[in-house]
Amino acid sequence: MPGRESLTCPSAAVGSSNPVKLEGVREAYELIYSCARVTPVAVSGLPPQPVGLEETRRLAMLRASLASRGADHGVGVESGLFSVSGSWYVITFTCVVAGSSSACGASPAFEVPEEVAREAMSSELDEAVGRRYGLKDIGSAQGIIGLMTEGKVIRRDLVRWATLMALAGLRGLPRLTSPSGKP
Repeated sequence: MPGRESLTCPSAAVGSSNPVKLEGVREAYELIYSCARVTPVAVSGLPPQPVGLEETRRLAMLRASLASRGADHGVGVESGLFSVSGSWYVITFTCVVAGSSSACGASPAFEVPEEVAREAMSSELDEAVGRRYGLKDIGSAQGIIGLMTEGKVIRRDLVRWATLMALAGLRGLPRLTSPSGKP
């Protein structure tokens, strides 16, 4: 586990130009560091729709690594599909690279219909939902979760939660300072 990360206001280069991802990351950095210096970094050549927890996390880490040049933190955000007992779910991973340290976190997952998941595997999840519901670029807006919850939970929330979990892992546990084990 990484040691306690202590930058006061790290710069965060996000491997995406998606405004929802940028805003969710910005909100998480403001909560943890009370400031946010978030910039988008174009990342290309990645597969369109990751399937499986390992692949989704791997692509988030790749985005973070590609974005990390010239910033204190490289941040990668990736949403993907995974299956458990025949049901399909969507999850968002955020990975943060800070020099030789890194950590990843995940959002809550939510179930989607199998036919939507299968259709998304040949394109992107937001494209599959867009075709079904006549929506354009839902992944850069409320996201599928926003459609499913009537806006009560939106994609930005999932990005913020995944980023908070990654930053918690990067910061690590407080150092014990007394023999009693209290920080």
